Amino acid sequence: MSGAKERSTANREQILAKVRQWAIQSGFEVNSISDSKHDFVIEVSETEKLPTLQIIHQKADNAFVLVVGLVNIPETDRTKLKRLMGDHFSEFIWDIKLSLLKAGVDFTVLGPEDDPDAWEVQRRLFLTEMSINDFHEVYSRVKYALIGVIWSYKRALDCFKAGNACSDAEEITGVVGGASMNDTDRTRKVMNTITNTSIILMSTLLGGFSQVMMETMGTMASGMAGAMGGEEAGEEVSKEFEQKAPEVDEKMREMMSEMRRDIYAQMEEKRGEIEPYLSDGTFDVGPEIVEGYDFGIPRLTEELDDISLVQYSQLLVSEDPTFAEMFGKLTEWLNTLPKSPDEEKD
Repeated sequence: MSGAKERSTANREQILAKVRQWAIQSGFEVNSISDSKHDFVIEVSETEKLPTLQIIHQKADNAFVLVVGLVNIPETDRTKLKRLMGDHFSEFIWDIKLSLLKAGVDFTVLGPEDDPDAWEVQRRLFLTEMSINDFHEVYSRVKYALIGVIWSYKRALDCFKAGNACSDAEEITGVVGGASMNDTDRTRKVMNTITNTSIILMSTLLGGFSQVMMETMGTMASGMAGAMGGEEAGEEVSKEFEQKAPEVDEKMREMMSEMRRDIYAQMEEKRGEIEPYLSDGTFDVGPEIVEGYDFGIPRLTEELDDISLVQYSQLLVSEDPTFAEMFGKLTEWLNTLPKSPDEEKD
């Protein structure tokens, strides 16, 4: 018995360490939560504007964890929608349920089935032979589903506030699983392609700047030290700058990680405003370019973690010919995109 208990404890610690590592490497904030009902529970958050998720290991011998999120629906919003939508409110709830099923997540409604107090969304993550990219895919799927439930209610309320004829429940059901019901993948892929291409371009510029800065400062410092203390002193200063280079690189990566989180958060926040602007067929070219290449890394059409973005940046910096070809096409595509209404005003 004691041997089995020791194995369960070791298994628990390994699973906890792996999940925490993946979350931290993805740039998330991680906190442990006391919960006597489960083996362990950790809370994962990106920004204040995005839903907070929990990663739950139910039993010590389970080979999977649950990635779980919860959305509470204010009673005032539910009461208002039932009054405004009448018989269509039931259709509205069913459309959310069907959309969650299509999004590939499990869900539970808390409270009445026909008027939920809250929606709990979850997905299993089996740890055997899983990688950080699998973790991020499961995490993103649950996150998008939660955002979809929130926007479904918000869009329905906004629709009636504006006095639009939104009598069709399917028409006013918002975003579930990362994009609108009638356009599940397109918007997500377009937005991710634009975002990731821009981040990689900026990371390369920042990385190049830091390298030039360190080389210039190192040359100047070693030259001054050599003039004042001789050749040996100059070489010593030069070595010190070489040793500092990895530290500068790490600072640049931290900046890129923060920028990635901010850009993704802004894109999520503005998605409702951006979607109508993406109707132009020119936006489809970028994802089509990306789908034509495979670098053994999650594609630019997906929401990427820090590690994947760094790998792409390294491909660009190392002048990988295949990636350079794809990235050149993408930058040309970005330059051909139609301007947003705000940009046209300017």
